[in-house]
Amino acid sequence: MKKNSAFKDACKKIKLLLFDCDGVLTDGRIVLGNDGIELKFFSTLDGMGLKIWHIAGLAAGCITGRASGALTKRAQELKFDELHQNIADKNEALDEILKRRGLSLEEVAYIGDDINDLPVGTKVGLFFVPANHHEVIRPYADYILSREGGYGAIREVVDIILTHKGLLEDIVYSFANR
Repeated sequence: MKKNSAFKDACKKIKLLLFDCDGVLTDGRIVLGNDGIELKFFSTLDGMGLKIWHIAGLAAGCITGRASGALTKRAQELKFDELHQNIADKNEALDEILKRRGLSLEEVAYIGDDINDLPVGTKVGLFFVPANHHEVIRPYADYILSREGGYGAIREVVDIILTHKGLLEDIVYSFANR
């Protein structure tokens, strides 16, 4: 874990928030119906968090090892800037995103919940893990969230980073005075 002042400084540099899907954007459960329909559970807290993130002028997206129509629809609803599904090597996706966007590793925060997230999480500026992460990744996290995946973990990260950037209070004020 980064020391408090180093953590605050790292938050100020973040321009892109990336996250895994299952276990982060969702609670990790996957419902497969007999007719082939796949259902996932998404939090409206995370949806509002990503809306606020975009209001702040920042980019967000998902890198996930699975592909899902439900995720595609949610990504469209929330206007993800990046959506990378069925990714075997998340590092390759990260490298492509950085190159295309002209970003450095320290300008990226990532939220992941299991060992397949370590290759990205250990490279970027900040690595967050939801409260229900697998314990083997805990030593690699910069911040352990109080919220579980699928229950507002992304919103918690948005609030933390935007607070340290000095942006959250003005965004909340703008909503209160509409």
